[in-house]
Amino acid sequence: MSRYRKAQKLSYAEYARAIAHVGATVFRLSPSAGIVQLLDSVIRAILPIATTYFAALTTTALADAYAGNEQAARHVFWYVLATSGISVIMLLWTSVSNYVEQKTRYVIESAVEDRMKLHFGSLPFALYDDKEVIDLKEKAERFSRVFGYIFSTIGSMIVSSIGAVGSVIALLVVNVWLGVVVFLAILPVVVIQLRLAREQSRHWEGNITNRRRMANLSWLVSDSRSIAEMRVYGVLKKLIAEYRRLREMDEKERLQLELRTIWKQAVAEIGQAFVELGALVWIVVQIIDRSQPVGQFLFVQQMVARAMNQANDLARQLGRMDEDLANLVDYQRFMEIASDVERPHKLSSVPQRIELQNVSFAYPKTDKEVLQSINLTINAGQHVAIVGENGAGKSTLIKLIMGLYAPTSGQVIVDGKNLTDVQPESWHRHIALLVQDFVSYYFATINENITLGDVTRKPDKQRIEQAMKNARFNDVITGLVHGGDTYINRWMAEDNDEATAADLSGGQYQRLALARNFYRDSPIIILDEPTSAIDALAESRIFNHLFTQKDKTLIMISHRLTTIEKADCIYMFEHGKVVEQGTHKELATKKGAYYHMFKSQLHE
Repeated sequence: MSRYRKAQKLSYAEYARAIAHVGATVFRLSPSAGIVQLLDSVIRAILPIATTYFAALTTTALADAYAGNEQAARHVFWYVLATSGISVIMLLWTSVSNYVEQKTRYVIESAVEDRMKLHFGSLPFALYDDKEVIDLKEKAERFSRVFGYIFSTIGSMIVSSIGAVGSVIALLVVNVWLGVVVFLAILPVVVIQLRLAREQSRHWEGNITNRRRMANLSWLVSDSRSIAEMRVYGVLKKLIAEYRRLREMDEKERLQLELRTIWKQAVAEIGQAFVELGALVWIVVQIIDRSQPVGQFLFVQQMVARAMNQANDLARQLGRMDEDLANLVDYQRFMEIASDVERPHKLSSVPQRIELQNVSFAYPKTDKEVLQSINLTINAGQHVAIVGENGAGKSTLIKLIMGLYAPTSGQVIVDGKNLTDVQPESWHRHIALLVQDFVSYYFATINENITLGDVTRKPDKQRIEQAMKNARFNDVITGLVHGGDTYINRWMAEDNDEATAADLSGGQYQRLALARNFYRDSPIIILDEPTSAIDALAESRIFNHLFTQKDKTLIMISHRLTTIEKADCIYMFEHGKVVEQGTHKELATKKGAYYHMFKSQLHE
């Protein structure tokens, strides 16, 4: 089953509530943008009606002037001047309106995007591993990306609504029955158009998965970084053929929809034509009988056509927004997820003691305990190694120590305070963390990547150089034309100088992440397989530096014996439990779980 929810079919009342919510959100985020957009909609709706009114007066005055009415001849010039003036205003306002629409959309989309990102960044850490929350976030993002478009469309709907209603009112002024008949006649046409638009929207949503596959295939066969493997494996032609198959299937279904709905469209268009024809026949008869002036023909013709067109536009706009407005539900649900709670305690000084007291843990929505009754203590300045086979619970332990998760039972105590009661920021500022899936900031230069380790102070060139040296990254810099000002991904190179960017190897990326860790210069350093891609010599030098820092608390996960054996205390994990602890010499002599895990390395 697709993880993307099919578009909901909203009732008209739900439509109204959804549109009202979008409008209210916009006015709350950017009142000026909302007011300007509303003013723009009213002006764009009223000016065409005013132009038609004065054009009709001009036509009548011309006919009267031609018949010899001197007073009418004088009026013609004023009417022409008014018509031309409104036309000029319309042209000028169109330019202003385009600018206003673009700026308004930017202001709204930026505000909604920032609001979503800030909310996502404020969620409890445990929710970042919750698939339902992440799925909901993706759906909410789909709505947030079109929020500005929806508000612009609402502006167009206001234009269409005012245009249609204003045209019907104008016809009521000409003749009450004419206005009533036109109003009653356009209702079924609007319903048909709305149903057609909804069918087309459902067709689009029904094929959305195939379109995603097409988009991914199109990107793959056009990406120079992927082309080598695809050519070696001989899959390029197969992928292009698959893309062609999906494209043709989508087009075939689209054409079938067109065939199924073409008669409905014909009925709608014929209905419009008969209503307009009837109105024109009526006004012609009235003009012949001298019951209406000549200019009313132009006025009635324009107002009937405008009422029809604006009503149809409104129906199409509503139909096209089916999916987008339905996704509003997901957006609201995501924004209603409670942010992380405020915690009473703050760590004002460097922590001296970390204790895990009878800690057990199971991930949310699972019953299996990843950690069971863990008791251990880490004192300031101590160098601790956590070892064990993959899946033993080592990385989960780090998440608990970091405060990213709360234990299912037991407590993590930092300087006598339960970590669940400690403000995360006050704890994290004492920690430098490097995990296996470290972040590489591709948008940034080497120097910027390093200084992102500590954004609380201005970049310090001397600290950057020392961090590079400690991470054995300085030899990489010497081979680059722009040194530390080089981007770490060649796609970020300046157009006129390819040397402004370079692709790093896996080990170089890892050393860069270590340099960021050293730049942070925190009293507690947590490393989860930090040197898996680094050569043995560089790793030895890096850890020699780390282990000489007696003022630093070091907590590390590693499978390399040359690193582990230097630790003050080693905790051996098996199936979520601490089965052994002690120094390397003690554990190797004991010939238990630790000895058997590292036997091959012990005898090298």
